[in-house]
Amino acid sequence: HHRVLIGVDLNGVDGSDVDAARAALFPALSAIDILHLNEDEAKVLSSSSLHQDDEDEASSKGRTETKNGHDESSPIAAPIQSQLRSLHQKGCAIILLSLGSQGSYISITPDPNRLKQLSHSSSCASRWTPGMQVRVPAYTIGHGEVNANGAGDALFAGFCLVVSSWGGDAVRRLCAKRGGNDVNAWELTPEVAGTFASLVAWQRCDARTRDGEGMRSAFDLMDMMKKGDLPEILK
Repeated sequence: HHRVLIGVDLNGVDGSDVDAARAALFPALSAIDILHLNEDEAKVLSSSSLHQDDEDEASSKGRTETKNGHDESSPIAAPIQSQLRSLHQKGCAIILLSLGSQGSYISITPDPNRLKQLSHSSSCASRWTPGMQVRVPAYTIGHGEVNANGAGDALFAGFCLVVSSWGGDAVRRLCAKRGGNDVNAWELTPEVAGTFASLVAWQRCDARTRDGEGMRSAFDLMDMMKKGDLPEILK
């Protein structure tokens, strides 16, 4: 049995009818594998049902554990951290939070059984570490001609592509066209998925390439990652 990953983008949740937004989203979270939202949308979804002790705990810790086990100052406000936990508790497996020029934040459910439900023929995300949270940076457009319209959409699309297809037949065929098949050597981690997604968003924000001319293919972006040839981090 092959299961299709389900991704949902909360684009358009603006707070005009918060109760309706929650009523539509919350019952569906157990079926949503990847949820993409930004900080404003996370604030809209924040509700009085969140426990104050959760917020206090997040505020006192204020830190994020990365894949490498290092603690970094969390870029996420305590109420939003609490909201992410609440979304996981309601059944969402993976949350991709857009942070604009600050990059993105990936949060994995602490429930290993929920992660196992992601298993299908081409995704390795079911083997990610439960409870992991990873910050991924945004990248600088060197020549300075920036058009950020659609950056969040590009980020989400790139992330879903990697999580659903990395190591699958589609990527193997892509590698074969380039004379290799070393995609199997890649370990799909949240950082790898987030970095690829950030590169897709970076390219979308480039006013010179966003309309197609000079745009890099998915394989070209993979090559950049393999070689460590990444743009300068946006600070």
